[in-house]
Amino acid sequence: MKKNLTKVMAMGMVLTMLGTATAFAEEATLISAAENTSIETIMAEAQAAAFISQSGKVVSVEASVTEGVSIVEIDNEQGGLRFAVSSNSIIVNREDGSYLTAADLTEGMEVAVVYDANGPMGMSMPPYLGNVTAVVANADAGFFTVGHFDEELTDMKNMLKLNIDENTMIQNLQGARIRLTAEDVKNQDALVFYGATTRSIPAQTTPSFVLLLTTAEVPTGKAEVETAEMVPLRETAEANGYKVKWQGKNKPILLEKEGVSLEITVGSDTYVMDGDMVMQASMPSELKNGVTFVSSEIFK
Repeated sequence: MKKNLTKVMAMGMVLTMLGTATAFAEEATLISAAENTSIETIMAEAQAAAFISQSGKVVSVEASVTEGVSIVEIDNEQGGLRFAVSSNSIIVNREDGSYLTAADLTEGMEVAVVYDANGPMGMSMPPYLGNVTAVVANADAGFFTVGHFDEELTDMKNMLKLNIDENTMIQNLQGARIRLTAEDVKNQDALVFYGATTRSIPAQTTPSFVLLLTTAEVPTGKAEVETAEMVPLRETAEANGYKVKWQGKNKPILLEKEGVSLEITVGSDTYVMDGDMVMQASMPSELKNGVTFVSSEIFK
């Protein structure tokens, strides 16, 4: 009984805090993240969705007691939200698709936050989440929704159909430097930013920005059986033509060669390419006996 009561309380908090944007095709009415939807709509989304989103203005960004983790607080009409951002969280700029860090989130900036619908939420005020899935910076233009889009790029509620064109920016949670297309959005969970819609059912729109929320599968074939190993950073980097620059105790190690740069933070399993592309390594870098070791696939 106690377990069921806890679930009911948690759902009640989700219903109180949820603020997603939805397009209602019957009335051709767009509702922004700042407006409340009906309790029936919220209940349906909370039960069916894999992810939930909220938007709001950044109130503060503070370093956590855990190294590499920042605590962000946002304010919105639902009472606000506090959440953690770590190396496993993707922060992306809606305006140009570049990948950011917690340091780029400034006070007053409008952001959209995406998190697991089944994740725990603290009962504090404002409520506290653990590590979120993604943060989209500069989320103050147009409307957005989170949903699962099928083979026809229609969401599971049959309310919104995407007509993706060459001007639609599509990014993923891996920060991979690849060009994604409409085919990559099919049968995926995604956060979608869009403008005007048609008066059809479902409403149709050409999205400006799409963030895929599903982790990419490991390719089959030879690449699948290749394993990474830990290699000494400086020795391996210099053997691959990089110049290694130590920038200070609390700053990433910088590697540069022929217009390519890598920023590697000790203890993190992500690294930054060319200043804005957050890439995922299979193992976190580490310091052993004064020597920094990194995952070998960084240099492949």
